[in-house]
Amino acid sequence: MPARSNEQLCRLAQAGDTVARDILLENNLGFIRKIALEQYRSMGLDENDIGIDLEDLVQEGSIGLLNAIPLFDAGRSMKFLTYAAPAIRNAMTDCIRAALALFEQRMVDKKDGPGFQRVYLDDVLSEDERMLRIEAIADPHIQTPEQIYIHKEQLTELYAALGRLTAREQTYLLYRYGFTDGIEHPLIGAALHFHLSESRTKKVEGEAMDSLRGKLPWWF
Repeated sequence: MPARSNEQLCRLAQAGDTVARDILLENNLGFIRKIALEQYRSMGLDENDIGIDLEDLVQEGSIGLLNAIPLFDAGRSMKFLTYAAPAIRNAMTDCIRAALALFEQRMVDKKDGPGFQRVYLDDVLSEDERMLRIEAIADPHIQTPEQIYIHKEQLTELYAALGRLTAREQTYLLYRYGFTDGIEHPLIGAALHFHLSESRTKKVEGEAMDSLRGKLPWWF
């Protein structure tokens, strides 16, 4: 088959030409790999093992490109790759989210057990309810009275300090450290949740933690 443009190959593929479809995919594997590498690095997957590698993203991106073929409208004067790029990125992002969900579930499974209780900060509405929740956190069978008291005091101070943060700082830390859903999310999870790059997420977290430390008592 003579060299054809992406748009021409797409039209042929839409008509049922599987050879044209395969050539279209092969011709754009470099583009897919470039996006995969960007996602892999920006999400910190090269530093965080959540059970996914670069080739997984390339494979998912390839599926995204193939799914874009029947939906492409050549009559709109748009380049095929311009149209397919969001589908490729979304397929990779969905793959990362699925892998992250499995990773977080494994972490929860390891943590759940006798004496473990999740804390949902957004469920604590009044001072009485707050103290009841704090008192329920420690298992008296595995902690001494002194340890229980210290833990309660620390949580009380932490709640108070969190309440003095900006809405942005509070929202980030509550999600990152599992106060909202009982799961401590890894940095990459927070990046995906807030639609940030890993480097930007690190900066946001650093600023929020610095602010929190400034509002905690010196002995904390």
